[in-house]
Amino acid sequence: MKNKKAFKIADLLIALIESHREMLDILRKGFPHLPTTDKSFYKDAADTKRELHVSDSTLYRWRKEGLVDYTIMKGKIYYDTTSILKYRK
Repeated sequence: MKNKKAFKIADLLIALIESHREMLDILRKGFPHLPTTDKSFYKDAADTKRELHVSDSTLYRWRKEGLVDYTIMKGKIYYDTTSILKYRK
């Protein structure tokens, strides 16, 4: 009996995870600045500028051109480090 319950719980968890992923995909289409992966790590503009040795205007231009992923929380801009790593070269 335990195996049947465990199997049903596992199926339920898998269904919930798939449903969660589908909802995230829908949300991301409507809100493109949401993190693209669960492992994304966002840094503020000051840390990003310091790490990449770029100016405010460069970050602004990259944002406007869609070259970096970012989000705005409470009026502060945070950059996705996975998207800025390609500019470190």
